[in-house]
Amino acid sequence: MVRMRLVYLGGRTGFGMGFVLTLLILCVGLWVNDARAQSPPSHAEIEMIFNQQYAQNLLFYKPHDYPIEIERSHQQKVNELDEWVALDLLIRKKTRFVAEKIMYGEPREVSVGGYEYALNQQNPYVSDQGFFYGRPFLKQIFTVSKPVSIGNEFFCEVYLSWYVVDIPDWLGKFKQKPRLLRRVLNSQTAPFEKSIHLIQREGKWRLWDDKGKQTLF
Repeated sequence: MVRMRLVYLGGRTGFGMGFVLTLLILCVGLWVNDARAQSPPSHAEIEMIFNQQYAQNLLFYKPHDYPIEIERSHQQKVNELDEWVALDLLIRKKTRFVAEKIMYGEPREVSVGGYEYALNQQNPYVSDQGFFYGRPFLKQIFTVSKPVSIGNEFFCEVYLSWYVVDIPDWLGKFKQKPRLLRRVLNSQTAPFEKSIHLIQREGKWRLWDDKGKQTLF
């Protein structure tokens, strides 16, 4: 609230009143503009920002950098990778490669038999980024912080939840799922939670790019 006290300026009441009224209008205008600038983003604005920045992003899982070569003797790792082969996401071929082994009490490079695993680029769910497992979808906005002024700009933090949609069939067939993929399948009832930071520029709220790449994980 803007409070003003009118002062009698002795003999120049007209000038004094005009000055006071002008000052009052300016103060009220500045107060209204400042209040508008400090308004937090609406839920509709946050949903639009989320959809623009995240909802169209494809999510990929890549447990290793491929191609990767594994010795036959490492049976546990072979079995793990063979499950991806069974889902047609990896291809496997027999190979021989040089590995460091302890021979006669000292490390030596020797030729060993094993397998080479590579991404199956013929599968539509496979790319150089790994195995596609869905897209993010906004579920709920929990809190929106009061905007904070830094310099001539305003910032705020949004705490929200999201889940995964467009989950491919292969994920349901995978038996020994890593923790992330187990969470993906249950994300609609047990969603992921995340804080994102927004900045107001040119009168619009947007993702704060200067903070760095803000991912959902």
